[in-house]
Amino acid sequence: MYEQRQGKGQEQGIEDLINRLDHAVATARNVPFSNSCMVDREEMTVLISMIRDNLPAELKQAKWLLEQNRQLIAEARKEAESMIREAESRMAAMIDEHEITQQARQQSSQTIEAANNSARQIRNGSIEYARKRLADLEEQLTGMLVMIQKNLQELR
Repeated sequence: MYEQRQGKGQEQGIEDLINRLDHAVATARNVPFSNSCMVDREEMTVLISMIRDNLPAELKQAKWLLEQNRQLIAEARKEAESMIREAESRMAAMIDEHEITQQARQQSSQTIEAANNSARQIRNGSIEYARKRLADLEEQLTGMLVMIQKNLQELR
């Protein structure tokens, strides 16, 4: 089948070659009990080679251009990321020196001082409460001890 068309194939266009490839696969013998088919390997290899040979030069040039564009875009992204990092660094330095930052620092130290004062007051209040409770307990235990001693003397 291939030998009959071989001389004619060199002059055919890509579309005709693809049609031949499609027809060869469509009319190939089925492998029993499967969805596969058997094709002539040599014929398929020659058809694929002919298709590759007949691809327009513009396609290769377009692939090359696409690759060049990808490289340019990658380089542009790297440069843009570098510029963004540098701008963020400069912005951070400017903010550190800015008056708002200084006010925020002053306010945070005032808040910390107020929190420390509040913690001291709570601690002192807790200690005073514990003293009162222990004093009351001591008083109750002393009263119980006096009563126990009194009852022991009565029993003697």
